[in-house]
Amino acid sequence: MDNGVKQSDVTSQDDHSDVQEKPKSYVKDRVTLTVVLMLYMCANTSVLPVYTQYIHSRYEDFYSNDANSSTTPPSKPPHLAYTSEDADEVQVRVQQSTSYAIIKLSLCAQIPPVIVNMVVGSYSDHIGRKVLFILPLLGCSCKYIVFILVLKFHLHLNFLILGVLLDGLSGSSSTFVLANMAYAADVTKTHATRMLAIVIADSSVSVAIAIGQLMTGLLIENLGYFYPPIINTGLILLAIAIVTFGLTETVREPKVKNLSPIVHIKKVFGFYVNKSQDNKRCIFIACLVVFALLTIGCSGRNTIETLYQLGRPFYWNPVQIGYFGAYATVFQTLCGLVALKMGSACVRIEVLAVTGIFLLMGSLILEGLATTDIMLFAVPFVASISAVTLPVIRSVMSHMVDAHKQGAIFSSMATVDTLCGAVGSSSFTFLYSATVDTMRGMAFLFIAVVIFMAALTMIVVIVKSPRQPDRDLFHSPPEDQDAPGLGCTQSTKLLGGGPEKIYLSMEKCSAVV
Repeated sequence: MDNGVKQSDVTSQDDHSDVQEKPKSYVKDRVTLTVVLMLYMCANTSVLPVYTQYIHSRYEDFYSNDANSSTTPPSKPPHLAYTSEDADEVQVRVQQSTSYAIIKLSLCAQIPPVIVNMVVGSYSDHIGRKVLFILPLLGCSCKYIVFILVLKFHLHLNFLILGVLLDGLSGSSSTFVLANMAYAADVTKTHATRMLAIVIADSSVSVAIAIGQLMTGLLIENLGYFYPPIINTGLILLAIAIVTFGLTETVREPKVKNLSPIVHIKKVFGFYVNKSQDNKRCIFIACLVVFALLTIGCSGRNTIETLYQLGRPFYWNPVQIGYFGAYATVFQTLCGLVALKMGSACVRIEVLAVTGIFLLMGSLILEGLATTDIMLFAVPFVASISAVTLPVIRSVMSHMVDAHKQGAIFSSMATVDTLCGAVGSSSFTFLYSATVDTMRGMAFLFIAVVIFMAALTMIVVIVKSPRQPDRDLFHSPPEDQDAPGLGCTQSTKLLGGGPEKIYLSMEKCSAVV
């Protein structure tokens, strides 16, 4: 009997030891995840501006009849002064040709991930999360390596498609977002999010994005196009090493119960066709529609914004483009965090989301009508808290599914993200090309109409989903204090935050190529 008591005491001590040790490992994983996020954001966010400026530079070189254009790559962006009518016509042709090139790259970047994301998220619920990180990181490195070869040997621009296709077949940024959302859901078992750790992670990611955009502009202006992809490739390779050797796998028993992709596709889209709970299905569908419309609008905006800044009447150089990207990222992220901190205690977070959508619509109208640099720099100020919209949508959908289905729900969103991203980037880039010689900002006004439709649908979400006390982002209800998380009773108290806040800055990584 004494032996039984002693054994019980030892067991209780071991359990207590496990409870004390596991939070430390979770904190380590949170720090590791933040570092990987920063590296990927810093490297991948600058892809679209660099591609756009390089392609624009190649066509400027071609249309200006440079004698060396067929043999010598542009080492630095040419700053041409378009003053005459003929030169202005050349600028229109440059913008149109660049638009068509971006459309091809966008489709190659975003159509393959549609197929990948249909099953990879659901598979990760069984085989583990690390594969979700490794695939897009490898694809991004291949994309940059091909870009380096094009720069080094002055290859035809169509060679860029090869790198972009490799990135697309790996799932690209949407799969990386899926990986972060699923991983965050794994290590956060309570529905209430905590502020400290996520604010630190989110702020770090915002800083990484701002540094990446700013340094890219400075490097292009002073050293040319060759060094940014070299540096970014190094950052991606470092992220791969950290994920491989430093990130803990959160799926305890990696095992695929069913290899049939049909089964996993049904799991991914079953949330939207299940008639057992009509109101819940209605909320799922409405949230997905809002998510799709926002993705279409944001993808279109991200694709044409740099091209818009390069043309008349702005003619921005890489440094100005970098400053603008850094300022917009930091300002909107900080405004979003303040809004969530102060506003969530007063109103539902869905109300903050619909407010952000209307502000986003206003910023698009201003950008479309802008004629001066001051008006362009006022665009992020008008958008302010619009960064909260997509995180809230993801939060609402994530909270409605069980823990073992997080990979499936984020996989469905990633599939819609890539499909709608392809539609938005290609359609609005084509519209921009068609109207560049008449009204260059018309594409932004059409995007504002799409965003308005998203705002109306978001109101349906607010009406259909009653307020739930566990949605308060910065308050931990008493029942959550002892909520289990991955076998540890109190580890979640030290984690801070769920997937929706990490995505606040992840949206800045929505570059289509």
